[in-house]
Amino acid sequence: MTVDLGIARAIDAQTFGEPGQRTFRLRVIGGRSDAASLWMEKQQFQALNLAFAQVLAQIDFREKSGPADLDDFPVKADHDFRVGRIGLGFDATDRTVVLDAYEVGNDEDEAEATLRVRLKPDQCALLVEQLSDIIGKGRPVCPLCGASIDADKHVCIRANGHMRLPIPDEQTGPEESEG
Repeated sequence: MTVDLGIARAIDAQTFGEPGQRTFRLRVIGGRSDAASLWMEKQQFQALNLAFAQVLAQIDFREKSGPADLDDFPVKADHDFRVGRIGLGFDATDRTVVLDAYEVGNDEDEAEATLRVRLKPDQCALLVEQLSDIIGKGRPVCPLCGASIDADKHVCIRANGHMRLPIPDEQTGPEESEG
């Protein structure tokens, strides 16, 4: 059975912890004041960020978003689970983005989402801002292999783990980092 929160009254993205050890979640308050905490992986945040940005570009939405008002978000949400799969769609009849979240551990072939919520384009724009900020504050990514670079070391598989030179900074380029 899918819990349908209707059109979200408010939604935001949060992260807790230090880069490399962070936890991610979306907080949602539905139209009937049901609250949900959707716990995700960083890759899911990245995928949502890209998907929301694509939807906004397709509907040519360019307005600025206002702040989310989640002051009345409860300590314990009505629906609190780790998300395994995410589905996203656009409903042209009411111009909302439909977000379906599937709980980890549910049958992968199960057709019904665990939770469904509809988001207005301005809420999606706010999420794009928040998700971009959260993702940008994470560990840097190696330009050679795409893996996250830890603060103490990085063994790059593209260099067979033997890279001795520092990885060039994208802004400075290779010439400036050698000297």
